[in-house]
Amino acid sequence: MFLNSPGLQDLILCRFESAETYRKRDKLMQVRRFSPDRKVKIPGNHPGLYGAMIQMNRAEIPPEQQEEVARRFNGLPLLMETGFQVEVMYFDPQASMEEHVADYPMLFLVIEGQGHVRIGGPDGETCEVQAGDAVLWPAHIDHTVWTGDQELHAIVINAFQDKASR
Repeated sequence: MFLNSPGLQDLILCRFESAETYRKRDKLMQVRRFSPDRKVKIPGNHPGLYGAMIQMNRAEIPPEQQEEVARRFNGLPLLMETGFQVEVMYFDPQASMEEHVADYPMLFLVIEGQGHVRIGGPDGETCEVQAGDAVLWPAHIDHTVWTGDQELHAIVINAFQDKASR
């Protein structure tokens, strides 16, 4: 019954070039490409670290700013009414993310490569991670990532607790 729904075949076969195309076509599905060719340098003291925004809270991007956001992120992120944000991080070999604290918990899902993660500062807990590993960083605790001779690609889910933590 579901497969015979009007327009479903068009929905499944359609490939969207951008969120603008999606809006024009008035479809239910959004597609956001986040492959390495869409990555941008993550600002700050993070040598060899790049990323792509996958999903953001719709309330964070007013319609008049969507074009600028799309330019900055090499495409408009998927916009949803949620309390989380999803991005992908690409670490080159010998890359590192400066140790920092977030006001919200984060899931770090390694999808390719390997590297190291640490929480709790220089004397904290360190672990080697590889594709298929999921790391939960609690809120308000220092965390960092670095790579050796291999790249590391990870999906990061920021689980905002309230509007103040965004």
